[in-house]
Amino acid sequence: MGHDRFEEVRRALAQALNLVYAAMPNTEADFCAQITAQRSCGVRRIIIGGGDGTLSLAANMLAETPVVMGILPLGTGNTFAAGLNLPSALSSLARVMATGYVMPIDLGVAQTANGHRYFLNTATLGVSERLTQLLTAESKRKLGWMAWPKGVRRAIAMTPIFQVRLEFRSRVVSFRTRQLIIANGRNLAGPVFALRDASHQDGKLHAFSLGGQDWWSLLKVGMVLLVGRHISDRQAHYEQVREVRVSAEPVMAIDIDGEVWEHTPCTFTVRHGALSVIVPHG
Repeated sequence: MGHDRFEEVRRALAQALNLVYAAMPNTEADFCAQITAQRSCGVRRIIIGGGDGTLSLAANMLAETPVVMGILPLGTGNTFAAGLNLPSALSSLARVMATGYVMPIDLGVAQTANGHRYFLNTATLGVSERLTQLLTAESKRKLGWMAWPKGVRRAIAMTPIFQVRLEFRSRVVSFRTRQLIIANGRNLAGPVFALRDASHQDGKLHAFSLGGQDWWSLLKVGMVLLVGRHISDRQAHYEQVREVRVSAEPVMAIDIDGEVWEHTPCTFTVRHGALSVIVPHG
């Protein structure tokens, strides 16, 4: 969260629950050190405020531990929070943190030869890498959601078509596209792009292409997602999987929850109930 909101958030939480400690880390290293210190002290509930990238970093530190993660979505897209039906108003969020219930959720896992990383929302190849580079913190701060349409148009124009190969359940599927998505959970981009048949508790990853080689197919699959319908377009190559190995030609960077991480080839799996979070009742 930004420094300008820290005191506001701290006061709201202190009024709603027994807040023991609050900190505003200045760097990623400080952020990770704060979480490590609280875990070492035996803290079992840690509330994290920030955007999807910050929440994803925290999830990587708290995955498969007894610590429960509270979520204050204070970013631009807030995709993860939208998928959990968390309210946007700070006062309502504080009440959820105080009175909500603990729910175990699935995490995706990306594994390469160099290591692994958990993801909350999506692992992607293609347009998303360029979009991550274009949507700087400064542009999102100035334009908010309006930064996305401009960024998407430029990212599509900058992204070449690539060949992707999926290996799963003794099958091999190969096709050309500008964007591959491996999704964990329902929401793909804020509250707008959603997979109707997915959830953070279904024990599955949802793999699909955002269209084929032509612009029309990309737009067609995008419109299906906008209205929350099931993806049936054949050029989407939609599959529900528990494990999938992805390779690409040329080698492609992997975007994990909005941050460029490793490169293909990569194996994606799902860890059922790997993270406990606080969610609203009902």
